[in-house]
Formats: sequence, structure tokens, C-alpha cells
Amino acid sequence: MTTLTFYGGAGEIGGNKILLEDKGVKIYLDFGQSFNFGDEFFLDYLKPRTANGLEVYFEFGLVPKLPKLYSQTMLSRTDLAYKPSDIDAVFISHVHSDHVGHLPFLDESIPVYMGHGAHQLAEAYHKLYPGLFDVGEHKLHLFKSGDKIKVGHLIIEPIHVEHSVPGAYGFIVHTSSGVIVYTGDFRMHGPKSLFSREFIAKAASVKPKVLLIEGTRMGQDVEHNFTEEEVGKKALEVIKASKGVVFTYFSMMNIDRFLTFYEAAKKAGRVLVVDTKLAYILDMMKDKIALPDVLSDKHLRVYFRISKSCTYNEKDYYVYERPFLKNKITAEEVGAHPTKYVMHMGFFKLMELVYIRPLKADFIYSQSEHFLEGEENEEQREVLMNWMKHYGITFHKAHCSGHCSRKDLLETVKAINPEILVPVHTENGEGYREVHDDVRVVKRGETIEIGKKVGKRRRG
Repeated sequence: MTTLTFYGGAGEIGGNKILLEDKGVKIYLDFGQSFNFGDEFFLDYLKPRTANGLEVYFEFGLVPKLPKLYSQTMLSRTDLAYKPSDIDAVFISHVHSDHVGHLPFLDESIPVYMGHGAHQLAEAYHKLYPGLFDVGEHKLHLFKSGDKIKVGHLIIEPIHVEHSVPGAYGFIVHTSSGVIVYTGDFRMHGPKSLFSREFIAKAASVKPKVLLIEGTRMGQDVEHNFTEEEVGKKALEVIKASKGVVFTYFSMMNIDRFLTFYEAAKKAGRVLVVDTKLAYILDMMKDKIALPDVLSDKHLRVYFRISKSCTYNEKDYYVYERPFLKNKITAEEVGAHPTKYVMHMGFFKLMELVYIRPLKADFIYSQSEHFLEGEENEEQREVLMNWMKHYGITFHKAHCSGHCSRKDLLETVKAINPEILVPVHTENGEGYREVHDDVRVVKRGETIEIGKKVGKRRRG
């Protein structure tokens, strides 16, 4: 008998922790942190002490209290005795924190599998932010699309998908009860949509027993699903019309979005300015993805903030930043020639506006729409808009999701046509009943058994 237990990602967006057990073999599909992790008990600096391991996490039920799973260090202040792990592997679909964030809690003996590109990005981010993407002492196994990985009697096939972060995969798992397909997070409306289509075709060809499908946008019946190409067109339109500096805000992990703005700036005859952190990520990823060379490309410059000596001496900056000094640009230069530049400007870099002193500038917000809509971001939103007003900056939005539209999700289900459908990473799993007769909407901690009896399918 094969079972699936949902310790995260059930009835919520993010936090995927899915345990697959089959004839004594146990693997996890992702081990992430929920987006609303601890919101009921913690705020700002009121947080669990990392030095105390899992003590507070268990107290408030923030992670499942399970034996033979966590490291001895993490359990040292808890009442759960350490026992050697019986988990055979953890498979990571991609390196967003809601899929990988709780890896540091796990016993170091558990092997971790992830894609080459995902690992490279995780390494870069961990260098910049030591508290993030720490895989600790786990033995890492790196894979590529099309590999066939054997764990016990299970065969796991990672297949690339398109998402808002490079190195994203879905998995096809061959078990004793049939094939289980896990989509991870994916989309169909970006420059690498072929990746997702290849995954769907492969998943359909194996006639899966179970499809674990994300449903982030199942509750959003939008009139128009914006594409990455449309983001580029809107960006180019704003940049061409602007009479000053154009600032933009997008996730540093979203390499597709970086390329969108790089191409838009180039088409408009401008140079894209990135900070040292984004420059480091781009430099680290250039061996895995076709990217412009941040050290030599004439359409890229690296912004250095004023620091310590105010002379831009290399000793003022971290070691990782120093190689980019050869392609340095300063606030003075950006402010003196505003129509030459498009500048990546994150929320926590707004202070640089004091030194740039922009006139007639534009700001293109290209980060998650949740930031502009969620109640919990009201204070940040107000601060951002106060900066825009203070400097007379015109605000624009140009964004598309890293997740499939509702229409694409339903079409995916019809194309793969599983016997059993299990929605994950969604608060709107019931919506899948529109196209499938056997939808299992699970709750956190729930286990479902996958027998050999053939269930119903919805065809056509």
C-alpha cells in the first residue's frame, strides 16, 4: 500500500511537506515553510530563538512533531527524543522558501535531491543571506531534467517546468501502486512555457494514478492572464516615455523578470543598473543560464552605495562586492544622467533616492501583486507611496504571476487525466471538481491511501 501524508501545503498556499511511503521507503516532496508561518503568535522581532532549535516550533504546532525526522541539535531542548532518521530522501522542486525553508530542521543523514540550477541559486542566496537556504550537512544529489533516480524500489523522474525562479521541476514517481505525479509550482505564460508543456506531456504519457497539482490561482478567475511578454511591452512603453530615471522593483530570484527589464532597457537605449547583490546572483548563475556578463556587458552597470570612507575604496565593501567595482556606477552619475538608466530599486534600497535626487522619474512595480493587495503589507505600502509622492515619482505596475492561471490549471488536469486528483498549495482545491470526478481535498496531517483499485476519471 502506498500512502501520502500532507504535513504542509494542504488547504494553504505554500509550505509543502508531502510524505510518500511505499513498502518501507519514505521520501518527502519538498520541505517548506508556510507563508503565514507563525503569524498567530509572532510579529517583527517577536520570533522563535533559532538557538533553541524546535522547542518553540513544537510548542505552537508550527512544524509536525514527528520522530526520526529532525536533527539531534534541533531536538536538544524538546521532549522528543532523537532517533536516527528512517527518511530515505527529500526531493526539492525549487528553491522558494515555501518549498525548501525548513530543510535546516532535518536530520543531516537524510539525502537531499535538487536540480543543478536550483542548487546554484540557493548557494548564491545563502552567501548573501546566511539565514536562508541552508542545506546544512545533508548529502546533496543534483539532478537534471530526464534523470531517473532510484530510491529503494521507487523511481523518481524530475522534469523541468517553468516558474518564476530558475531550476524548477515537477516529479514523476513510480510506486508499487502506480505513478504519482507532483507538479511543484509551474506556469504556462512565460518564455520557457515549453518546459511546462514537456512536463505535462510526459505526465500524461505515464497515465498516473495520482496527480498532486498546485492551485495557487484557482480562486482567481481573472479576465486576462498577463504574460511575461506583456510585462516587457509595458516596461518598454514606460521607459521610452519617461523623462527621468526609471526605477523598477522585482524579485532577485526572478531571472526571467531580470531579462525582461534588461531587454526593455536595451531596446529603449538605456542601461540597466543593478545592485551588488543582484550582480552577484547573476554572476553565479551565468554558467547555468544564458545571461549577460555583469562585469563587461555595456548594457549593465553595478550600483555602489556610499560607504565608510565615501571614496568608493574597495575596503569599504564586502569581498563578494569588490570584483564588480570595475563596472561601478554611483548615485551622482545616475542623478546627473537620469534618462540613460533603468535602475533596480528594492523597497529596502529606497534610501538611495536621497542621494540620486530624481526628477520626473518613474517607478515600475513588478513584484508580487500580494504586496500591493495584502492587508499585512499596509504599512510598507504606505511608506513606499510616501517616497513616491515626496520625489514626484510616477508609479506603474507591470507584473505577471509565477503560477498558472485557473484556465491553464484546469486544462492541465484534463491533459494529464489522472485517476485521483489531489490539490496542494491552494485554498481553493474544490474548484478542480469542475473537470475531475475524484478530487481529494486534504487537510494538514491527513493521510490518503493509494490502492490498486481504479478510480474515476473525467475525460474530454
